[in-house]
Amino acid sequence: MSLLLVAALLYLGLALGLILIVDKLVGLVFRDPRSPMQLPSFDIGRALAASQKFYRK
Repeated sequence: MSLLLVAALLYLGLALGLILIVDKLVGLVFRDPRSPMQLPSFDIGRALAASQKFYRK
């Protein structure tokens, strides 16, 4: 029984991962061409820099 549960959880995890990958690819293809493309890592870096500035004051 537990093997069946593990297999079901793995299947759901793979299905959700595939959905997220397809969603990202579709978002890259059908994005608004007028808006500048920003990578998520850039947003994280900018937030980190802003938080470091805030702590220095």
